[in-house]
Amino acid sequence: MHHRRKVYDTVFLATAVLGALFIITELIFQSFGKSICPTEGCKVISQHSRFGDVSILLIGLVTFAALAVLSFLSQYRKRSPYERYINLILVVSLAAEGFFVGYQAFSIKTACVVCLITFCFFLVLAILRLFSGEKEVIAGFMSFAGVFALFYLILPAGGTVHLPEEELILFYSKDCKYCAEVIEKIKANNMNVAHLLAGEYSGFLKNMQIEHVPTLFVNKKNQKMFLTGKEAIDQYLFCKPGEQRETERPTGATETKKGSPPQADSRSGGPTHEFVPGVSSPDFLIQRADEGMCSENKKEDEKCE
Repeated sequence: MHHRRKVYDTVFLATAVLGALFIITELIFQSFGKSICPTEGCKVISQHSRFGDVSILLIGLVTFAALAVLSFLSQYRKRSPYERYINLILVVSLAAEGFFVGYQAFSIKTACVVCLITFCFFLVLAILRLFSGEKEVIAGFMSFAGVFALFYLILPAGGTVHLPEEELILFYSKDCKYCAEVIEKIKANNMNVAHLLAGEYSGFLKNMQIEHVPTLFVNKKNQKMFLTGKEAIDQYLFCKPGEQRETERPTGATETKKGSPPQADSRSGGPTHEFVPGVSSPDFLIQRADEGMCSENKKEDEKCE
């Protein structure tokens, strides 16, 4: 029994060290502007992190390093005080992983490879502790299950937004001079563009990191993008032949977001597209012009650029 416990402890120490090395590798990659993660899930989590994804990686590194040090000390010094700290860290870590895995599964609906590999490390560490006879770790599994279930039961912030079926949707403000100019030009060209007041969709636009109007949402089958500013909208709608607009994106589109499939909405009297901000396919390209925009958050004499 003692020999088996020693084997589990040795494997635990090695796994904790490997976890720390994995995080260090990702930090090195990021210092060169790259990442181990090939999916959009990592980018979304990075954009939604208050202090950036490096802060999360550093927390993971400190956690793995602490587990490795405590495991080493428990093997070569008095065991009991260090065992309690190891179990406590694992319980808290599994609860945190319940948040990250639930966020990916039910909110952004795409995987972050770095997060999932990190979760696997913590899962292996917890199982090793359980096999070693540390029943306290069961609380960690229960915490993970509880937090994960809450993501399934409670909708993410921002809720569901219903948008008209039209391929072109313009978000505008009544007191934005550039919005008025774009609307006038659209009417003069008899273009089929839905007009929505930005104030009624402020939560959706904020979630998409759009803070200015006019903003044109191009909602075509094979082309999803947001264009903010009169200059960008004019370039897309009026400066290119129709065939080119179908296949080319405006220069300067830099970010990606996610949207969800079409649904019906009784408010508009016809089919609409239903969006859960930040959720599921396809990619949204977002372009912001340098001028020709009005902010929704400033006074009228300061709001237009």
